[in-house]
Amino acid sequence: MVHSGNCSVAVELARYVEWFLTSSQAEAEVENHLMVPVSPSVVNRIHTTVLERMTCDGQLLIDLVRHQKYVEAESLKTWKLPVQIVSPLVAVIILLLAASAIAQRVQYLRMLNRDDWKISPSEIEFVVRQKRRRTLTNAFDTENDGPSSSNDCLGCWNNNDVVTRPLSIARVFDVNRRVKQTLMGMREKVIHENVARFFGILSHSDSIYLVEQYCANGTLVDFLRDNKFGVNQSFLFVVCADIANGMAYLHGQNLIHGNLSIDKCHVDSRWTIKIIDWEYTALYAVVRRTDRNQTQLETCDKSIIHFVCNEGSRAFRHLAPEIQKDGHLFEPTRAGDVYSFGMIIRDMFIDLLGQEQFPATVQIGDKMTAKARQIMELACHKTAIHRPTFEQLEKSMRSATSSRHTNLLERCVHQ
Repeated sequence: MVHSGNCSVAVELARYVEWFLTSSQAEAEVENHLMVPVSPSVVNRIHTTVLERMTCDGQLLIDLVRHQKYVEAESLKTWKLPVQIVSPLVAVIILLLAASAIAQRVQYLRMLNRDDWKISPSEIEFVVRQKRRRTLTNAFDTENDGPSSSNDCLGCWNNNDVVTRPLSIARVFDVNRRVKQTLMGMREKVIHENVARFFGILSHSDSIYLVEQYCANGTLVDFLRDNKFGVNQSFLFVVCADIANGMAYLHGQNLIHGNLSIDKCHVDSRWTIKIIDWEYTALYAVVRRTDRNQTQLETCDKSIIHFVCNEGSRAFRHLAPEIQKDGHLFEPTRAGDVYSFGMIIRDMFIDLLGQEQFPATVQIGDKMTAKARQIMELACHKTAIHRPTFEQLEKSMRSATSSRHTNLLERCVHQ
């Protein structure tokens, strides 16, 4: 049989005939269709009298088939060699990554077992504001276990100025694995210039105390009242932007403050805004799941707001309407934090002068600028889903001032 023209078609035909005659898969297909496969003698006869005598353009078709098979086999070798070289390297890299992950996991478990978050009272050198040494017994003499500044105890721990506050969410609680993970996560991972550092918890006389970074310049209100620098609208925008920056970070860490107000904004010794008391909501979420507290159902069912808000007629003014509804306090939300930030803007631009008698050096108008009012109204929108994020709020605050100084310290020094 002679074929001329396109030999590729003839080669494919020859390969198909050869596959049909010799392949076990073809034989199985024939049997599945209840047909009789070709006998070996007939296969040999077709191979010798037909396939080996077929030609295309003067070439034996069987030789073209063998050449095509050879080329295909060689092409497979071109990628087999790189794969054979790269595969061991990939395997080594995977093993190294696995070993690194295991080592990090073991180190993390050891950290949990070491209880680095647990601080002993003897490790803290307690002081009073007059720098008089404070005894351990007097340092913890307190009847009110709410998060009030009157119960704060100052001290020095590991060369860090710290403040201890009674943990009002529970006097005692079991520290299970989940609680340890939360404490270690807050201690090791939550580090930001506008968020007060959490160092650990302290236990004394069946009470729990939170150990946090101490802000030497006190509350933001005290700082604005006492500092010698003039305070103008641009200054307030920078301050609010720093607060929004810290809250954006906390939300990025899946942490909700729940009790954000101007009283929770402090200023450290480097004139940096620090958000304090952000740990309560995260701790309360895990503490009320521990075995011992499961028996205190009336306590566990309460919102964290019951424990962190001080008493008084203005105690809940900074809370979003959906948080305090129908005489009930509900769980804090991200949108609720945004609403509370809007109330801080109001305190900064409107109410601050009415509540605190500032010296004559403080120059703040009694009316809010259009930009500040617009941002406040967005943050305090009555519908939670319509409130912006803290990233958007910070950007709006930064754009509202023409100053190139981006934080409180730079603004104070260069004004």
